[in-house]
Amino acid sequence: MVAAVRTGSDESRAADLLATLSHSARGSSDAYLATARATLQALMTRPDLLDGVALKRRPGGYARNLLFGRGGISVWAMVWSPGASTSVHDHHCSCCFGVWKGAIREVWFRPIGPAEAVATADATRMQGYVACMMPTGPNLHQIVNPGTEEAISIHVYGFDHEVHASSVRTEYRVLAA
Repeated sequence: MVAAVRTGSDESRAADLLATLSHSARGSSDAYLATARATLQALMTRPDLLDGVALKRRPGGYARNLLFGRGGISVWAMVWSPGASTSVHDHHCSCCFGVWKGAIREVWFRPIGPAEAVATADATRMQGYVACMMPTGPNLHQIVNPGTEEAISIHVYGFDHEVHASSVRTEYRVLAA
């Protein structure tokens, strides 16, 4: 299924990108991550990527917008209101994201129990930044929009959006270090 992609050549290009990712997902983790990173970097350089796409927004929070998905791969645009944040979480699938507009802060955590974690590091990710990880974990993180303007990130996940509601495996409670 291809959703929210504009028309014609854009839909074809999206299908080609997904086919390449789906094919590489059958190989090694390193090969898949390299292809996912290259695909996401290509998407990040397209200033028209979201032209004509009616993005949902959630005041005070973030909204997930499916751009396209097929073959166990889904691509989402996340629209972040100022101050919006995810829970502290890990993923049941591969997770790659890039900052398409604005900046986001990524905070990393270390698990100290089945669902408890402490913060270990954080970094502000600027427009154009791309990261990829496999669910070999622990890869616990939280994403926050620290700014006063809306931010948008593009996420490529290794899950079928028609089977799973999200990429999150476990949410963690934060404990003081």
